[in-house]
Amino acid sequence: MDGTFEGQIKKVPPPSNSRSGKTKWFKWKIGPDGKGQWWSQTGSHAVQAQEDYIAQQGGTTSSKIEVSSGQLAAAGDGTVARWPSNQKIDDTNHYVLFQFGTYIAPFAGLGGRETATGKDAYQIYNQSTSELKAKSIKTSGGKSVNSIYLPMPQDLSVEQKGNWQGKKFTRVGAAAIAASSGNLSNLGNVANNPIGNLSSIKDAITAGILNKIPGVGGNVTFNDITGSTKGIVMNPNAELLYDSPDLRDISMVFKMVPQSDTEAKDIRTIVEAFRIASLPQYGARGRISGDADYQNIGASNFITVPDLCKFTFMVGAKSNTWIAQYKPCGITQVQVNYTPDGTYAAHTDGSPVATELTIKFTETKLIFQQDISKGF
Repeated sequence: MDGTFEGQIKKVPPPSNSRSGKTKWFKWKIGPDGKGQWWSQTGSHAVQAQEDYIAQQGGTTSSKIEVSSGQLAAAGDGTVARWPSNQKIDDTNHYVLFQFGTYIAPFAGLGGRETATGKDAYQIYNQSTSELKAKSIKTSGGKSVNSIYLPMPQDLSVEQKGNWQGKKFTRVGAAAIAASSGNLSNLGNVANNPIGNLSSIKDAITAGILNKIPGVGGNVTFNDITGSTKGIVMNPNAELLYDSPDLRDISMVFKMVPQSDTEAKDIRTIVEAFRIASLPQYGARGRISGDADYQNIGASNFITVPDLCKFTFMVGAKSNTWIAQYKPCGITQVQVNYTPDGTYAAHTDGSPVATELTIKFTETKLIFQQDISKGF
């Protein structure tokens, strides 16, 4: 024991849903919170136990309203694709858990959500992502993948951006806005009765007339008149005003070098899963069933929105609370480089010696102050 967790160690049989089908016993550690966690065991049985334990911990089960910073709730079947294949999951192992989910239209059934009791506008805004459940991606060869484990990327940073803009009001404009007292219905009256120097308004009109004179060039401004005749210009009265936040973007790069035929196949499966999830599907895929308006247009006239990806930065079987997590994301770009070392090299079966996978994501929802305490 490394002392990370307190408590006792005892032996328990493997989970009843363990795909290993073995009766070998595993070590189970009881932590100070009263919850058990798989600890140390060697071999494929331990790997299977770790996967089962993570699946049991997945998603938010207490509520479908609050979006969780942890992994998605498991749904459907499928297997785990991982690189490297010998990657073990214990209480000190750091990795990224990728899951995929079917895109939920954010405004579908919105009227019912608005009238539901116990839900405020913020919860309704996040509900299309909080309802997201993990699905399996079918790759070539009929392999179905429900999650992917990859090492932590070498370059990992979180950036959140807000749009602030400098606005120039002038004293006339500032006075007019102030006179409205923030009441939009008063703006019409303010426009009809502007507060400020009326001679400035007159000079502005004069500038408009001068622009019509041949040879002036049509670019004379009010400041041109006052600057060239009196040596003064209007006070810009600039103010920095907040406009909006931006959706967060993140990019991850993984250079994967197979050490065996099995790892080469696993890398191909991982690459295919991301490529498939990032692409739309031809046709409406059952989305217009029972809807006469859309059926009249025809299913082939539509394409189905690509799947979303929820990645979680993990430590052992739990999300890493030291690193900012992301809400479900859209995959905006998948780049596969089969020559990351600058020259093409492959094994006799055609599998690349190294494959570099670059994935770019954009978060589906904005984050707000109250999201930071939830792990985002």
